[in-house]
Amino acid sequence: MTGQRPVRNSELVGTLTRAVAIGCFGAGAIAAAITQQLVLAGAAFLAGHTILATVAMSADRRRRGVGLSLAGVGWLSLSVGLAAQRGADVAIPETPALLVGGVLVALGTMLVVGESGGGTERDVDERVE
Repeated sequence: MTGQRPVRNSELVGTLTRAVAIGCFGAGAIAAAITQQLVLAGAAFLAGHTILATVAMSADRRRRGVGLSLAGVGWLSLSVGLAAQRGADVAIPETPALLVGGVLVALGTMLVVGESGGGTERDVDERVE
């Protein structure tokens, strides 16, 4: 070989997973910005966050997985609340959906950012002792 290392299956799966998640986020952005389909955008954001959360959980990064899951549900709730505010025919009242969505996005983001800035859960436990 000429110094190139073979591509491992896990690298290929990781790359494909990121591509699918980026596709979900891109589709959600297009649905929101161009077609004004806010509920569809929220569902796409939820799908992207769910894919990333699944990868995080399988890598034993529970806090990150939970944070991504909460943020995904929060984005869906926000999009439903915004759609209700714009007069779309949705079954959920706008104010609770917006409030719950905002809280879930903020909480999920804090969990994700807190993990990446604070080391692993084990590191945090060792610092407490």
